[in-house]
Amino acid sequence: MKLIKHSLSFSFATLLSRVLGYIRDALIAYHFGVSQITDAFFVAFRLPNTFRRLFGEGGFNAAFVPIYAKQVKEGKEREFLSSALGYYLLINLSVVLLGVLFAEYLISIIAPGLRAKPYFDLAVFMGRWVFIYLLFVGLSAFFMALLNTRGVFFVPAFAQAIFNIGFSLVIALFAQSFGYYALIGGVLVGGFLQFAFHLPFLRGIPLGFSLRLHPDVRLLFKRLIPALMGFGVAQLSFFIDTFLASFLALGAISYLYYANRIFQLPLGAISAGVANSLLSALSLGEDRGKNITLAMRFLFLLSFPAVVGLFVFSEPIVRLLYGRGNFSGTDVLMVSYVLKAYSLGLVFFSLQKALSSVFFAKGDTLTPMKASLLAILSEGTSAIIYAFVLKLGAVGLALGTATSSIFSFGYLLRKTYQLIDWHTLMESSVKVALASLLMGLFGLFLKDKIHLLLAVPMCIILYFSLLVLFREGLLVAFLSLGKGLVKKLLNP
Repeated sequence: MKLIKHSLSFSFATLLSRVLGYIRDALIAYHFGVSQITDAFFVAFRLPNTFRRLFGEGGFNAAFVPIYAKQVKEGKEREFLSSALGYYLLINLSVVLLGVLFAEYLISIIAPGLRAKPYFDLAVFMGRWVFIYLLFVGLSAFFMALLNTRGVFFVPAFAQAIFNIGFSLVIALFAQSFGYYALIGGVLVGGFLQFAFHLPFLRGIPLGFSLRLHPDVRLLFKRLIPALMGFGVAQLSFFIDTFLASFLALGAISYLYYANRIFQLPLGAISAGVANSLLSALSLGEDRGKNITLAMRFLFLLSFPAVVGLFVFSEPIVRLLYGRGNFSGTDVLMVSYVLKAYSLGLVFFSLQKALSSVFFAKGDTLTPMKASLLAILSEGTSAIIYAFVLKLGAVGLALGTATSSIFSFGYLLRKTYQLIDWHTLMESSVKVALASLLMGLFGLFLKDKIHLLLAVPMCIILYFSLLVLFREGLLVAFLSLGKGLVKKLLNP
């Protein structure tokens, strides 16, 4: 149950962050809509965000947490941390400097279609400035790994919310007067605030700075290379979308961004919390089979109804979040179609993240890399067919991404199926699937009759009521955690 408790803590903080992120995106949509400025900015912002995923929630975290957990157990973390932070900061600064200097070439590589478009120079200018954000968010990611290993999940997850608050304030106050400069300023101000938010919570952790190469830092580098390759391959998924979208008409990059941001709400809130908690639990030697089965049941219980909900309510969701200001009715429809396509891969992406943690916890970073490579190959092929052969445009690129999730999940499942309690998992999954489909039919009935903000809670209540009716055992975990929280609030 500790796994679910930590997952819920992380997921709740991530949910808050995502909601604040939508306020940020809604402000961008209101002021800039779907335009040359948004296409240029979303390509430019892709660069530091990709390295953030590599150094933070991606490769570094996967390689660092098992080693640091062992150091904490043995009480020898001081020298290791000083050495790890020293080299991490050195590498981070080097990447930032190279990114600023070679922004033009990097953007030409990830979005070559932009070179023939009038806003290429704007994308390069923005790219040079927003790359500095990586310095702040890289340190935030290092602090997240430290706190997660020590069982603190809410604080580092909520730090992203601080970024969104800072970014949103800059957009709200300065976009009208300073135009796209407010986008650059928002990224930098938000990144600094996110970094600073961690500092009070690091008391008691023996941080230092040293370039003396600790033996376990050597081991970290040894594991980090395949981990970074694995997550680097995974990040190629985002590059494939951007690369191919740059050859489509103006707005394709923005449509993909706005839809993906909504898609990332359930994906980030559900899967990231479980994956991080599972990694920590398995790294500390807890029961593998029990925790993996529990994680998969929990993920399916939350992700499958999310797919149904996104598919049913995609258009009203997009209209509620973005449909004002410079964001037109056509933009709402296009983003809703792309969102439907993305949603088809949510369950598989969520389960894939959890299964990857099984390998990372035992120091195997090669297997997830192979799964990611398989996903990239399938995505590239299917995205080209959907987008250019079948003429589906941005929707086709999102379908390619969803298709790739099936291949990567299938590969990892083949390696871990013997650890899973299949009887328990399948019994739970059938109940969840039936409850979700009934909820979806109810949602279709409500869709055009009442406001989205009323329809969604009613569907959620129906879903969990059906699970109670079907006697889904995992609800006991929710109820017991909720009961414990109430007791703490009443008796602090």
